[in-house]
Amino acid sequence: MNTNYTIVMNLNITKIKGIHQFGKVPLLTGIACLLAISISSCTKSSNTTNTNLPYGILSVVYAAPDGPAADFYINNSLVNTSALTYGNYIPYFRLTTGTNKAGFFDTGSLTTIAIDSINIKVNQVYTLFFPNLVAKRDFLLTTDTLVAPPNGGASIRLANMSPNAPNVDLMIGGKVIVSNKSYKQVSSFTAIPVSGNDTLKIVQTGTSNVLGVVNAVTVQSEGVYTVWLYGLVNGTNGQGLNANLMQNALFN
Repeated sequence: MNTNYTIVMNLNITKIKGIHQFGKVPLLTGIACLLAISISSCTKSSNTTNTNLPYGILSVVYAAPDGPAADFYINNSLVNTSALTYGNYIPYFRLTTGTNKAGFFDTGSLTTIAIDSINIKVNQVYTLFFPNLVAKRDFLLTTDTLVAPPNGGASIRLANMSPNAPNVDLMIGGKVIVSNKSYKQVSSFTAIPVSGNDTLKIVQTGTSNVLGVVNAVTVQSEGVYTVWLYGLVNGTNGQGLNANLMQNALFN
């Protein structure tokens, strides 16, 4: 264990009303209102925060195929309240600006999985991806530009977090929405129509070869989403290709 890390009380995670659920992890909505970043209107149920405070916002995607159930720490503060499992994520939370140590540790034992330093700027929103085999210690920090989708629609971005998958496209309703993303590439948010019970397919670029699917998705008006491919081509023991989805923000 890295001696800079100790078991402490949970980080003071920002509380935002209006929690929605996708998969196993609750998603915090109205996050963009929290920092007032490029927003003309915010969900009425969201709390507001002094935008002059020296904070940024971070979500974490744990996509290491051989990663054990993990605890995630910022500096010496535990962020998650239950074990973070492969393919899932921690929704947005508040953290101080400047250089922060971000670390994954075996749940309970605090055996180090991976540690990296991330630089956080005031009033910025980020996602930290941990996508490769544990031994690779591969991190990707993205800046998330969250703006209300046009005309009451929705928006989505695609992240290819599979280290050995080919370039990929995102298809919704048989239409290519985002195309040709290689490993560790994350697209911009792209406008999509509002719909219910959609199937999101991540396919090999230029083909109908399906690599990952998220079924029965309800795309909400003014919702902002991220879908990611993770795992290994020909992976075994639960390490095969898959896809997951989170709602980054809801503006209505």
